[in-house]
Amino acid sequence: MKWGLAMCWLYAITKYRYVPSLEEILLAIDDAKRMGFQYMELEGVGPQLYVVAENRAIIKKRCKENGIALIDFVPVLPDIMSTDSEKRRKALEDFRLGCELGSYFETGMVQVDTFHLPIHVEPPYDISKEFRYAYKAPQLRVEPNFDFWEYFDEVLVSSVSECNDMAKDHGLKLCIEPRTWENISDVWALELLMRKIGSENLGAVLDVAHLAAQKMQPVICIEILGKRIFYVHASDNNYLTEDHLEIGKGSIDWTSTLKALQKHQYKGYIGVDVGGKPELKPTIDTMYINSKTYLENLMKQI
Repeated sequence: MKWGLAMCWLYAITKYRYVPSLEEILLAIDDAKRMGFQYMELEGVGPQLYVVAENRAIIKKRCKENGIALIDFVPVLPDIMSTDSEKRRKALEDFRLGCELGSYFETGMVQVDTFHLPIHVEPPYDISKEFRYAYKAPQLRVEPNFDFWEYFDEVLVSSVSECNDMAKDHGLKLCIEPRTWENISDVWALELLMRKIGSENLGAVLDVAHLAAQKMQPVICIEILGKRIFYVHASDNNYLTEDHLEIGKGSIDWTSTLKALQKHQYKGYIGVDVGGKPELKPTIDTMYINSKTYLENLMKQI
């Protein structure tokens, strides 16, 4: 079985900055073609979502010129998980715009992130700061009035359910990427959320590095999620850190991982999701090309 290989947006973040300008978005599209990709992601981060919206025709034109198809649009809106109902409502309105953009770009799916609990002292992923992964455990406050399950039902489940309805209204699947330190950080938490919402329109981004950093074997995760995997983020990992390494340079058993996807008749895309640190910028192109070649060669063997 052969899957379409996509360039994840982590490339643009590592090569340019967090958050890329319009010109850098267009350069990233050029980069995708130059490295041999036909598919890629696109993000709209906070206020930058409006930049993408205002320039959607320019972005789509550049994609068409390069033979690039956008396959996932990600509106990055932390207030979707805010306990402030007014902030949450505004973020959900912006997510609707994200769905409109996903439909316009014909991505087929849109992604929602689950961010962090309100008792975090500092957000693990802060869109107001230079992009960085949380390489150490974030500090949390102990608040007498905080009720986790109340938050889970009234904020997390409610917001994701509404996002799912909006995505479905726009003809899009909704996917969630479990990320270390977030509300939905592993496949067990995602399984609980999906069972609670109960929609076949909602599925998973299997992010191999995030899951491996939590000591979760990709094969086990695939067995748990099965056909609810809508998309795969591929990068290597040593099962110790949050690093998104060049594929083939870590400890992931890629043969078994791809065979497990094949077993469950996975038909989506595999996104090369390498990078995340400023020091990788000089070699990021080589890392993506090598990772793409590694997966292409492996797919011929299974």
